[in-house]
Amino acid sequence: MKFGPIIRIVEVYFAAVVLTVLGYALLMPAGNFEYDITLLRILIVMTAAARSLWLIERRASTARQFIVGSMIVVIVLSVLDMVFGGEYERIAQVVSMPVLVAGGVLYFGGSLFIIGYFAFSQRAKALFVEPLDKSTQPTHDPGEDIYPKPLTWPWFRNLVIYYCSFSIFGHWAEIGFCWLIVLGVVMGDYDFSHAQLWDWWLCPYPAEGLAVVLIVVLLFPVKEWLLKKFGGRVAPTLVVSFLVTMFVCAGIDFTTGITANANYELWDYRGLPFNFMGQVLLQNTLVYSAAATFILWVVYPLMAKALHRAPQSVVNGVFFGLVGFYAFLEVLYYVHIGPNGLVFG
Repeated sequence: MKFGPIIRIVEVYFAAVVLTVLGYALLMPAGNFEYDITLLRILIVMTAAARSLWLIERRASTARQFIVGSMIVVIVLSVLDMVFGGEYERIAQVVSMPVLVAGGVLYFGGSLFIIGYFAFSQRAKALFVEPLDKSTQPTHDPGEDIYPKPLTWPWFRNLVIYYCSFSIFGHWAEIGFCWLIVLGVVMGDYDFSHAQLWDWWLCPYPAEGLAVVLIVVLLFPVKEWLLKKFGGRVAPTLVVSFLVTMFVCAGIDFTTGITANANYELWDYRGLPFNFMGQVLLQNTLVYSAAATFILWVVYPLMAKALHRAPQSVVNGVFFGLVGFYAFLEVLYYVHIGPNGLVFG
């Protein structure tokens, strides 16, 4: 049974929702965006729309329940945001009243129609019946190879999941490291007025996400190779892999510094001992290497095993939802419209 015009219109609606959310992020100055019910609603809208598009194209049997449930949550959060969150006033300051009314009718009317169609339409019940990836049910083989074959879809998909997740986790790790400086545990400077670090908790730090991708792509195969060379002995493998990790961490730190911190506006180590060009500091390299080693030996194997053992339909769903979530954050914090057009950074 082919998709009819209603399903295609629903797909266009969800695509329009994704583009609208990205447009909202483009127009909204990051400094004016608060961590409130508006943020929760927008992130749920973006994630749900991205995942709904994927489920529809797969004719997934879970599409109807997911779309109905997520749309109900979105409507409830939208009403709460309009009544208590002040979103109505914020939107009214940006667009005219006719546009505001038309957008509200389209937003709520479209949402209610989609809920009714997917909940009660016999055609929708007949269309969305396909089980997702029955051939890839969870595995529990203790000797399984958790590292996907390079250049395959699971390999790329998992790398994107790691990148998006650790771009945000890495930001929180930076906050923790700065608190070590505040407490005097390690040397360095800190600036509580740096809003991107201290106030914008979900602002992704791409360098941290890229670092984890490099750990997976470069360091994990090296670690496995060293483990074989040392006959499975952990101690010598751990020492050598730590030294390799130090070299890679220092290289990433230095490359990031000369590209994103050329004028030392983000950090400046020139007044501290054991620095190189003010961009790399030995104590930081040791801390980063210890964290990278922990990720390499503990965190990544656990995450890779979880992604490998989970049904691929679940992992794919996480991928599409996470990409939508991350795209909104990237646009919100790193792209905006200025007097001279688009401004990046």
